[in-house]
Amino acid sequence: MKVDEVTIGSYPRDDVFHSWVKDGRVRAGTATICVRTVDGSLTQVGELVLGRLGVLHPAVEIGAEIVVDLHGQFDGQVYERQVTFIATGDESHDVYISAVGPGARAEPKTGRLFKKTRYSGFEFGVLAMAVTTEQGTRVAGRPGPLIEHDPGDGVGLS
Repeated sequence: MKVDEVTIGSYPRDDVFHSWVKDGRVRAGTATICVRTVDGSLTQVGELVLGRLGVLHPAVEIGAEIVVDLHGQFDGQVYERQVTFIATGDESHDVYISAVGPGARAEPKTGRLFKKTRYSGFEFGVLAMAVTTEQGTRVAGRPGPLIEHDPGDGVGLS
């Protein structure tokens, strides 16, 4: 089988994490990334944590399953989801996002003209490249917001 590298990073970007409104609410997120082996077991290949710069580049066989356990916490609420990606090796076309949380929005800028945009709410997940899935949102060629949330559902489009 052909082996290729996939790219998995945290979503939203870590610079957005540092721009959350200072409202005293706890925001935390962890994504545990595993690859399914030939015998069907899962082998952990890494972990992404909200607020720490990190991107994983595991080398996997094309067609291999990559299982991501998402765990998010926002203001006492816990959000969890497990997403299975299939490695394709096509990083230029197969780009997906899967996230948990009630959603995020940019706060209106007030005061100074060059003030940095602040965000409120919460959203945490992964951006995965060179993979495909039915459980995430395809990024390539998608207009509008990357993750759409139905009112009150607490998770991204699946």
